[in-house]
Amino acid sequence: MARSSNSQQTQGVPTYSRTVNKAGAGLILSGTSGETVIITDIMSSAATILSTDTGGGGTIIAYVPAGGTNLNQAIRVPTGVDLYTSAGVNITINYYIIR
Repeated sequence: MARSSNSQQTQGVPTYSRTVNKAGAGLILSGTSGETVIITDIMSSAATILSTDTGGGGTIIAYVPAGGTNLNQAIRVPTGVDLYTSAGVNITINYYIIR
C-alpha cells in the first residue's frame, strides 16, 4: 500500500543548510527554544573553543584548530543554547537546525 503524503514524519526534519560568519570573540549563534543546531563544517583563522558561554566557559562544544575542518561526524549543540567563540578569530560555521 502506498504511503499517503501526510504520513511522513515532520518532527526532527532538518531545515536547509545555513552559514554564519564572525570576526572576533563572542556570540556566534543565538539559541532558540525548541531548536537544535547541528554543525557540519567549521573554518577558523586561528584556534578557538566553541562553548555555551563567553571566553570558553560553560559547556565546551568543540575545540577548533586553525584552518578548515570538514567534519565526518556532525556536532550537535544542545537545544536552545547560545554558541560562543573564545578567541578573536575569523570563523565560518555551516550548520542546519532541527526542530
